[in-house]
Amino acid sequence: MANLGTKTATNAVARTRVWAIAAWASLGWALFTLTILHLVSSFDPLADPLSRYAFSDHGGGMLEASLLSFAVGVIAVRGALLASGITFPRTTSVLIYATATGLVGAALFPATFTPEIDPVSGRIHQYASLIAFLCLPAIAFSLLDRFKEVPGLTPSRVMLVRLLWIGLASLGLFGVSYVADALPTTPAITTIMTLLPVGFTQRIVFVVDFLLLAALLVTAIRTARLQQTDGR
Repeated sequence: MANLGTKTATNAVARTRVWAIAAWASLGWALFTLTILHLVSSFDPLADPLSRYAFSDHGGGMLEASLLSFAVGVIAVRGALLASGITFPRTTSVLIYATATGLVGAALFPATFTPEIDPVSGRIHQYASLIAFLCLPAIAFSLLDRFKEVPGLTPSRVMLVRLLWIGLASLGLFGVSYVADALPTTPAITTIMTLLPVGFTQRIVFVVDFLLLAALLVTAIRTARLQQTDGR
């Protein structure tokens, strides 16, 4: 029976590793593509939101490819968590699929930055992005209680809590800058836009989201290894 438990734990580690590699590859490609797009585009990364890069003079299609790869990475993170033995409520799965769907929607429906883009497409892009931005940190939040039940995951839980606080702060800053960018120009609005350019705050949110997913992957791998150790 002990050998059976050890074999099961070893299989869990192997399955988790496969999903983790898929997730790292997808998320890494998304980040790499975005980095290259910023290098070849003439847009201002501080002032221009990511959505505008779909209309870049160079690197056409790279933003869409990055968002789609990011969506695949989110699904792969779910696979790694499940393979490691972490059980989570249906709410977490709904949040994961909502995040991936939001990213896909944002990729397929460009924002309305040029006259030829249908305003409906712009609305879909806006709401899809909002869903992704809000649901991704909620995924980590929904798993905190699960991680609390495992003593060996205390460092991972502490790391996630810290990232969540940073994520909430960055979302708040992005919300302020996004609203300010949409309002008529006044001295106060100009000050806000100078201190909190929408492109900069949006990229902070994106980086924190990437770090949250990376933290979840680390937690999945750690969980699988803990089970392997306990099975010996």
